[in-house]
Amino acid sequence: MRKEFDELLNIEDEFFILDKESKLAIMKLEFDSPKDIFDSNAITKIPILNDDFIDWISASFEYAPNNYKISLDISFKEMNGYNSQELHDIFIKNLTLEAKKGFKKTRRKNSLAYSLMVIGLIFLIGLILINTLWKDDNVFKTILIYISDIATTVTFWEALTILIVENKEKTNHIRNLIKRYSSIDFHKSE
Repeated sequence: MRKEFDELLNIEDEFFILDKESKLAIMKLEFDSPKDIFDSNAITKIPILNDDFIDWISASFEYAPNNYKISLDISFKEMNGYNSQELHDIFIKNLTLEAKKGFKKTRRKNSLAYSLMVIGLIFLIGLILINTLWKDDNVFKTILIYISDIATTVTFWEALTILIVENKEKTNHIRNLIKRYSSIDFHKSE
């Protein structure tokens, strides 16, 4: 049983080249041409990386063991007129664009979270006022208190989920994009 558990803990060794001394995961990708990693439907000055490639890049952090840097080795059968430096620059600019997109999305979600907190505060004030000012106990008061209590709790929890959990996940993802790459090499297949 212990052997199976150890194999499970070190399953990355079965898929990737791991340098345990330098804490480096070497991940190799091979494509026919750079067109395979670009979004052919986006007509832009600089090619945009397609969603599948971006998803794989993001997943590489999850595949690599924690505290390992990643060395990406991306090879193409045909370079289609691109050189290694051009592809590297396109890659870096696309990662920067992804990070900016993430920051915009985070700002929008934070605005939503603050709005939810205001709504929750309104429901909380309403709940306090109902309990304080409404002296009679009846079914209608009980229903209003119950609904206000649920609305207050749900809006505050949703706001906190956005502000704490989702922001932490997004921050970790962007930090990984910026700091966890040891090297990124684009070249023609041999």
